[in-house]
Amino acid sequence: MANPDSSSMNLAIEAACDNLIGFVIVASSGNPDKARAVIADMILAYNPADTIELNLISQIVGFGLASMDSLRRSIADPDMPDARVLRYRTSAASLSRSAEQCRAALNVLRAAANPVERPAAPTKPQTAPADVTDVQEEKARTLLNRLDQLHKEWDLNPLPGPAAPAVPMPLHIQSGYG
Repeated sequence: MANPDSSSMNLAIEAACDNLIGFVIVASSGNPDKARAVIADMILAYNPADTIELNLISQIVGFGLASMDSLRRSIADPDMPDARVLRYRTSAASLSRSAEQCRAALNVLRAAANPVERPAAPTKPQTAPADVTDVQEEKARTLLNRLDQLHKEWDLNPLPGPAAPAVPMPLHIQSGYG
């Protein structure tokens, strides 16, 4: 694992802050240094051990900030069409789920790096379990792959517009007599 104080970690944190600054610049009264400090504090609160963890943590923070921004936008204009409000709120829910998936992946990654000591094996024979670390790493990879798939689907499939109004069928077709 890389040293969290290394220059690559510092550069990665700066890059994450630069990418996320737009979400907090207004709250920091337009002060970019203050905005970067807020984002850096949010990232460092997770105590990243290396750049892999830092990437997941940056996504957690970014998805969380983007989710809150979508919720803010959904109430910003009282005259906003319901379809747009729903779109913002759907986006917020999706971003929130993505943040939770990244948290789960981070927890799996950390658990694989720091396996917990297991109690003595039971006395009755059992089939040998797969290596716990391999299973946890595979779960993390599967989760990250699924997250990538969801983001691709989300980007490629915009929400449909309003549905066409229902047109009633003529009575003679409904009744089967024609």
